[in-house]
Amino acid sequence: MVYILIKLTLKIITNMKRNLLILALLFSSVALLAQENMVTLSGGYVFTNVEEVDENADGFRINGLYEYNPQGGRFAHGASLGYIRTTATNTVGAQTSEYTLTSFPLYYAPKVLFGKESIKGFIKGALGTHYSGYKRTGALGELDTWDFGFYGGASLGIMKSFKEKMFVNLEYEWAYLSNSAYRDGFVNSIMGGIGIKF
Repeated sequence: MVYILIKLTLKIITNMKRNLLILALLFSSVALLAQENMVTLSGGYVFTNVEEVDENADGFRINGLYEYNPQGGRFAHGASLGYIRTTATNTVGAQTSEYTLTSFPLYYAPKVLFGKESIKGFIKGALGTHYSGYKRTGALGELDTWDFGFYGGASLGIMKSFKEKMFVNLEYEWAYLSNSAYRDGFVNSIMGGIGIKF
């Protein structure tokens, strides 16, 4: 009799474990279905400073951003890859120098969303690396160098949704780029973009 009770108890415990595992998998699947993914392609105007000559440089930026938003909440995690190109001309007396700064930033972009319905504001961080080139041509000769460095910054923006799956955004980003091959610098970007949710 005791043997039968032990065997029955073990069978009940085994069934309970199996049922709990099924429930855990079911709830995990529901959470995965509730996530929201976003892809944004943006571009815009960039301005920076060529420190060694205290000259302003400007140009353009193209940026791609993939974001994962768990359960469509206030926080999103993103990965961004971009291309930045700025140029400047500096003239001192009879000598003119041309500067071209090119950068490929790759960074983690955490985002906090606020607001409701179709218009939302956001604050986004940037923490990663960049591969950048510095080219100077002029009367003193030519210098062309490339190097990796730290990329960090923050941005502030707004999103406007259209229908259910499309949106446009406008954002301002400030970033700091460090580099061992040439001087560190700040980059300011004003971008507009279009994105999809899936």
